[in-house]
Amino acid sequence: MKVREPSSLDYLLTKLSSFCWLRPILVSVILVIPCFWQPIVSGVDLQSHLYNAWLAKLILHGDIHGLWISHQSTNIVVDILLFWVMKYFGVSAAERIIASALVLVFFWGAFHFISAVRGSAAYWLAPWVAVLTYGFTFQMGLLNYYLSCGLVLWIFAILWRRRVGWQTLWTVPLFVLAYLAHPLPVLWLLGAAAYCWLVQKIHQRFRPFLFGGGVAVILLFRCCIAARYGTHWSHGQFKCLTGADQALLRGWAYLLVTAGFLLFSAVLLCQPENRWRALKSLPAQVYYLTVLVVVAMPSTVRTSAGGAEASLIADRVSLFSGVLLLAVLSRSNYRRGYLGAGLLTAAIFFGALFCDIRSDAIAEAKMERLVETLPAGERVIALADRADSNASGNSMAKEGTLGHLAMRILDHCCKRLNETHLISRACLGHCFDYMNYEPSTGQFRIHAAPENPVVLGEYAEFTAMKSRGYVVKARDLPLYALIKCGPEPGDMIMLPMEIGETPAMLACPGAPARR
Repeated sequence: MKVREPSSLDYLLTKLSSFCWLRPILVSVILVIPCFWQPIVSGVDLQSHLYNAWLAKLILHGDIHGLWISHQSTNIVVDILLFWVMKYFGVSAAERIIASALVLVFFWGAFHFISAVRGSAAYWLAPWVAVLTYGFTFQMGLLNYYLSCGLVLWIFAILWRRRVGWQTLWTVPLFVLAYLAHPLPVLWLLGAAAYCWLVQKIHQRFRPFLFGGGVAVILLFRCCIAARYGTHWSHGQFKCLTGADQALLRGWAYLLVTAGFLLFSAVLLCQPENRWRALKSLPAQVYYLTVLVVVAMPSTVRTSAGGAEASLIADRVSLFSGVLLLAVLSRSNYRRGYLGAGLLTAAIFFGALFCDIRSDAIAEAKMERLVETLPAGERVIALADRADSNASGNSMAKEGTLGHLAMRILDHCCKRLNETHLISRACLGHCFDYMNYEPSTGQFRIHAAPENPVVLGEYAEFTAMKSRGYVVKARDLPLYALIKCGPEPGDMIMLPMEIGETPAMLACPGAPARR
């Protein structure tokens, strides 16, 4: 019988296994590199969090009026951390320190949960966990939710390894901190942990009835929400079933990563040891119930007629879908090539991410140069994603049917991020982002009075401005708008707005005149 020679990758893993204390340090160092490789960490809501931490400083010092800091019990942890770190270390350091901490909390929480399910460390799945770590939830800047997810995965890993008892009481502070960050992951943890506990307490022949009861509870909860609040469901929620959608960000490269994740999952599930055992295991049952939440629950819930909605629910919960699917796959027997496939796919993902963040950094630098020409304290809005949508529409018209279909798929699946929050970073310390959405929603620390001089105080005004239909009033002036005039990240100009004008009327030089 011919003995297979060990590959260089197998040899490297064997050597690293003798230094088990070194592996977490090495993985952590590699993992936080994307928090330092560009002038900014992320181009979406993280910049809004930084900007609002600066506003909180101005409010406490009495330098602005019409805004105040509310005393709420959740959705606050990351904002408070950014405020204090910015106070002592500055904006850039605060962005990198907090982002690195959040990345490490989530990655190791997910990794330890997956390893707890497997019964041993699953480093061969680390590249896929890294993709989830830097995926849509992190890039979108849903940071309080993201932190809460990492904390509840730590708690779930601890509970999975041990029975609930006195020895697990030390997880209570983690539980409280997770709730202060965001309540949705805590609600998921309570449901998942309760189901797992009940499965272990009842006889095996009654477990299908327990699973059916879990399905009924989820559907009943969905009906109660739909009956009480305004809701919206989208067929796009189906793309969130496996968690692979976390890799869908902006372009075709991310579709390759998503396809790689799905192919990898299919290969492992087709292995003889997985065909039935994995699909009916306890982690798989929790995964099925989580998928039902993704599909059945509305993606948007509006609690009041004119208020802000709780949005992206399916996109958020899909983060748990991805972790649970990896937990199901973790019980597979490791085979040669699994780690290499993960590393190759992760390299494609992070290569595309590097290029996209560099593009965002260029756009933010141009915004910063433009607003620096204004006197301090002026109001600015950004319409930086408008040219991209117009360009994509023109390209659809020029392409044939296949080109049109391809662009539709790309727009639907991959263009999930935009540049509008970059203006918050550019304005920080100098001017005001008049289109800052956080104060008007009432869901964050900072709240705004109507007709304040700093930001649009009512959510209806913000949505009107976002849809380009807001009519500028005398109280809004002076107001400046950044608009994009070309395909390159820095192709933008700044124009003053006038009374009675709407953002839809703005045009680049050489375009048709304003109407």
